[in-house]
Amino acid sequence: MTFDIIEITDEEVEKLSTVQLKLLRTAQQKKNELAHKLGVQLDEYKTLLYTDGVNISSLYAQYKAEADAEYNRQVEILREQLVFNMSLGEPTSDGETGEPPPEDTGYVVDYELGYLERYILVRDYYLSIPDPNERVALYTADEVAAKYLGRTYYNYLFDYLMQFTRES
Repeated sequence: MTFDIIEITDEEVEKLSTVQLKLLRTAQQKKNELAHKLGVQLDEYKTLLYTDGVNISSLYAQYKAEADAEYNRQVEILREQLVFNMSLGEPTSDGETGEPPPEDTGYVVDYELGYLERYILVRDYYLSIPDPNERVALYTADEVAAKYLGRTYYNYLFDYLMQFTRES
């Protein structure tokens, strides 16, 4: 993958931590999606102008300038978030309120992940605890997991972890 959202050499990419590399890849993918959407949007507008018979007017140039300005604004926001998050070495959510991060949970709390990915992260963390009873006790005391997973996934994981206590 080519990274052009920030200036970074191949040597610098190789030195990045796994989290920083994930942040870089995600930001680059978002930038690429924005560029694709811009291209599609401009093509649709140009087609619309041709079908309306006003392709000679300056409407397209004005629209393109506005769309390019919005694209550049969104890319700059992505770039600033990326640089900030990479300096922290961990992902942050877009809706970050300035509250202190949760105490060490043992798993990454990244609200940009989908619920299934969150579930897998939390599940894998708790399955790494060897004692099933301790695992369930720690899980039920984990308020971060309850908020992070939402009620449905939290309950699914609780039921799943409880299966192991019945077997022992």
